[in-house]
Amino acid sequence: MRGEYIAGVDIGGTKIIVSVADATGIRARVYQHTQLSGDNLTIPKQVYYLIQKTAEYAGIHYEDIQSVGISTCSPFEKKGIYKEIVAPNLCGGLTGSTRLPNSWHSIPLEEFFCQLYPDVIVENDCVAAVVAEKLFGAGKLYDNLVYVTWSTGIGAGAYVDGKLIRGKNGNAPHFGHIYIAEDGPQCGCGNYGDLEAIASGTAIARDYGVPSAKEVFDSYRAGDTRAKEIIHRAARNFARGLASLNALFDTEYIVLGGSVMNDSDILLPLVKEEFYISFPVLSRDVIIAKSILFEYIADISALALVMPVSWIETWRTYTPWEKAPDLIKL
Repeated sequence: MRGEYIAGVDIGGTKIIVSVADATGIRARVYQHTQLSGDNLTIPKQVYYLIQKTAEYAGIHYEDIQSVGISTCSPFEKKGIYKEIVAPNLCGGLTGSTRLPNSWHSIPLEEFFCQLYPDVIVENDCVAAVVAEKLFGAGKLYDNLVYVTWSTGIGAGAYVDGKLIRGKNGNAPHFGHIYIAEDGPQCGCGNYGDLEAIASGTAIARDYGVPSAKEVFDSYRAGDTRAKEIIHRAARNFARGLASLNALFDTEYIVLGGSVMNDSDILLPLVKEEFYISFPVLSRDVIIAKSILFEYIADISALALVMPVSWIETWRTYTPWEKAPDLIKL
């Protein structure tokens, strides 16, 4: 039974954000850099600590929280009845990479929290985001909806005929790892030539030889020809990926989020041009737009997973995420 207070947790490769909310809005928000050393319970324990601290800042006792929604990087693997995180950007043991200071092969996050709280939902971050879009974004009017994040990686979440798509392990649709090229750069997952390896923010930066995609977009705006070639190619391949996703799901609305979409003024026209030349009977009525929840998605997506139905209309009316307190660094 969902109670008076809920917690939302967003787990990424670099930071963890925790929010505590009640029916009127978000009461407190904290974040901390993701701890990647120690044993494979390090992150679950860190999240539990952050929930307790967020509750303290919200002026409540942490035991007043009964429901916890967790939005996390993935993929997942089922171990018995629980999903464990097997994400290459968290688990150093998956690839043997020296980039991560651990040898984890999985993180038993769901089992850890199900022993602490009566109501816990753990989802891939893009699945959580599409839930938020369906409740509070453009998707309120659509039963066929896809959310795509275009960031350092690429991912997606989808509703088809009003039903949230999850798959056997909760990994559907793992959009960044569809194959685009017969050969190509290697992705962090080990694939060669998948969409994330070719069109992500990481790929854009790699192809230009700089640390971040932002620098490539800055060069694009300054008129640099090579930057334009790289970004046009990434946008073209990204749009072809969207066309493939649409061919599978026959969707109505594609919502785009993620850090690369900070430069949506450049990218959206390029993506739309390429997308709409794909098979017209499938593509011509599809809406493609930047998320209206764009800057709030980390908070609202995790909370949306466990939000009581009785809160939803109030949140839709007053959009309290726009008035959330400042994020506190711990």
